Amino acid sequence: MNVTRRWFLGGAASFGAFGGCRMFADPTGGSREGRPNLVFGVISDIHIIAENVDNGRQGNTWTLEHALRWFDSQGADGVLIAGDMADGGLISHLQSVADAWYKIFPDDRSAVDGRKVEKLFIYGNHDWEGQNYGYNIYGRKSSELRSDHLRRFGMKKAWERIFNEEYNPIYRKTVKGYDFIGAHWDGDAGFTWGGSNRIERWFAENGGGLDPAKPFFYFQHPHPKDTCYGEWAWGRDSGQSTRALSRFPNAVAFSGHSHYSLLDGRSIWQGSFTSLGTGSLRYAGSPDEEFAKTGGYENAGCGGKIRPDGDKSMSAIDDKPDARNGYLVRVFSDRIVYQRRDFVADCDLGPDWVTPPTVASGRPFEFAARAAAAAAPAFDASARVKAERCRVPPRKKIKVKTGEKPEQAGLPAVRVSFPPATAAGRVWRYEVKAEKEDGSTVLVKNVLSPDYHLPRVEKEIKLAFFDRELPADAKLRFSVTPFECYGRAGKSITSETVG
Repeated sequence: MNVTRRWFLGGAASFGAFGGCRMFADPTGGSREGRPNLVFGVISDIHIIAENVDNGRQGNTWTLEHALRWFDSQGADGVLIAGDMADGGLISHLQSVADAWYKIFPDDRSAVDGRKVEKLFIYGNHDWEGQNYGYNIYGRKSSELRSDHLRRFGMKKAWERIFNEEYNPIYRKTVKGYDFIGAHWDGDAGFTWGGSNRIERWFAENGGGLDPAKPFFYFQHPHPKDTCYGEWAWGRDSGQSTRALSRFPNAVAFSGHSHYSLLDGRSIWQGSFTSLGTGSLRYAGSPDEEFAKTGGYENAGCGGKIRPDGDKSMSAIDDKPDARNGYLVRVFSDRIVYQRRDFVADCDLGPDWVTPPTVASGRPFEFAARAAAAAAPAFDASARVKAERCRVPPRKKIKVKTGEKPEQAGLPAVRVSFPPATAAGRVWRYEVKAEKEDGSTVLVKNVLSPDYHLPRVEKEIKLAFFDRELPADAKLRFSVTPFECYGRAGKSITSETVG
C-alpha cells in the first residue's frame, strides 16, 4: 500500500494504542488549549450484534470498546450515542452495548481516575424495529427471535433493566452544569420515521428552564430537516425538531442515521442553531440521494433503487477498513471545539471545528459563507484523462461460457480513467461527461471520491460508459470536473476524441 505524503500529513500514521496524530491548526482561530468546562464523546450507529466473538469488527463490540477507552483517556465526562445501538432490535444486542460500557466504565466511572462518566444514549430505528429488517443473526433471522425483541419486552422495561436508569422518551440530564436533552426513537411513544410529534411541545413546556447564556446539547437519531448535509440528507425528520430548536441560538443538535462521512464539511451546519451529523461507528453511508435525478453515484455502495447495481460499471468503494468515526467535544466558556476522530486508523479527520458557544455570537460554519470561501479542487498540471474502447463487465455479475474469458463476456464500452485531483481543495465528487465534438453533453456520471470517508491512499479512478448508453457511431470525448462538498467546481480536464 503506497501511503501518500498528503495521507501522512493528515495524521494517518498511528503511534501506540490511540495514535500519534499531529495537532491540527484550526481555520476559525480556536484551539484545544486551556482547561475545558466539559468534555464528552459523540458516536452513533454502532449496530451491535454481539460481544467481540467473531473474527471481524463489524457488528461486535471491538470498535465500541476501543472508542470508549479513547474517550476515557481524553478525560470525557460523558459519552453520547445518537441511536442505533442494537442492530436487530434485540435485547441481547442492547445488553452487549451495556456490557461494553460497564467493562470500560464500571459503575459509570472512569477506570483511569474515578470521575463520573454519564451515559447519554438514545434509541434509533434499529433499536425499535430492527427485528423486522430480516437480518440473519448467526444463522437465525431476527424476526424469529421473538422472545428477544426489545419492543415485545418493552422499550422502557428493557432500558431500565439493562442500563440501570429511568427511561423517558424525551429526557434531560445535566452534566457539569450543561444540559443534554435526548429524544428516543420509540414509535410507541410518538417518535417514528417522521420524527417526534412531542418534541415541539416538550421545548414549549421546558425550554424556559434552559440557560440562554450556555449552550445545551440536543440529540436524536434522524437529522433535523434542512440542517446538516443540506436539503438532501437521507432519513431526515419532518421538521419538528428544526422548528423547536430554531427558538434557541444556544442549541447544539447531534444526529445520526445517515452514516454520512464526517469528512463531508456539511456535517456541521449553523443557522438559527448548530446541527452536526455524527457519522457512524459501523460503516460509511453513500449519499446517492444527492444525485437521484442523474442516477446517483457510479461507485456508491448504497442507493441501488436509484441506479441499480447492474447498470453501474464501477465497483463500490473499497470499505476495508471502513469509516468508524465520531467526535470528542470540548466545551470552553468562549468556544466549543469539535475534534473529528476515526477509531480504526486512530487519527484525526482534518482540522478541529471551533464555534462560539452560541450562534448569537457568530456562525463560522454557515453553509453559504463556507461555500463562498471554499478552495476549488484542482488536478495537477500533468493530469490527463484516458479514454479507450474495451469490453467491461457491469457491476452485476455476467455468466461466462465455458472456455470464454471474462473480458469476452463483457459489454462493449469506453473505459475512462483519470488521476485524483489533489492540487488544491479536497474533492468530494467527480462529474464525468461524455460529449460530442460540438460540446453538447450526451451522458453524465457522478463518481464519489474514493477517499470520501477517510483520508486514504490516492489511486487512479476508472469507470466505463457502455455502448448501449451512448449514441451509435458518435465521436466522443470525456471531460472530468472535480467538485468539493459545497458544489464549487475545479477546472475540467478532457480526453482525446474516441470514435
